[in-house]
Amino acid sequence: MNTDARYLRLAVAVDYLIAKRQSSFVRPRLVVVHGNCRHETGCLPGESIESAHLQYPSPEVTVPVRLSHAGLIVCDCMVRFHHTPLSIGRIERLLTSDPFYRCLGANSFGQIEDAPKFTRPSLRVYVARLREQIAKAMREGGSLVSAEDALVSEATDSNVMVHRINLPVEIIHRAVKLMRS
Repeated sequence: MNTDARYLRLAVAVDYLIAKRQSSFVRPRLVVVHGNCRHETGCLPGESIESAHLQYPSPEVTVPVRLSHAGLIVCDCMVRFHHTPLSIGRIERLLTSDPFYRCLGANSFGQIEDAPKFTRPSLRVYVARLREQIAKAMREGGSLVSAEDALVSEATDSNVMVHRINLPVEIIHRAVKLMRS
């Protein structure tokens, strides 16, 4: 093999490693999938929360965020209200009073799973678990962004901890598919 061919292979390998390293610092998008939607736009009462995943732009990679039903509800709440930091008390109020969460899954044809009863101590645990599962999914996707940068927790001037998702977010709606007889 001549010298020019070796340099060309080396240059291609270096370009590949640089591109891979740069893509490791790209923030993935946190995507929550809603099912049983009557319309494919907007979050409406009666929908269900099916899954959450991290989506990387290039190459197109999707990594699931493995959460329980209750964990998906907390994740969805933080995604839907990502524009503002949420305290545990505010998350609790949203989950108990927002019509979306009160009627969760009402559009489904099967048995409706009982909505979990959230308390402030349990919500603290769910936020910690969400951070942990996002960290696992980010490691699996090869991202070098830390979990603390993805789900930020900060103390306010009154020593109340507030939490916010610091990733691009998206909610995907899947319409109800009716079976014909």
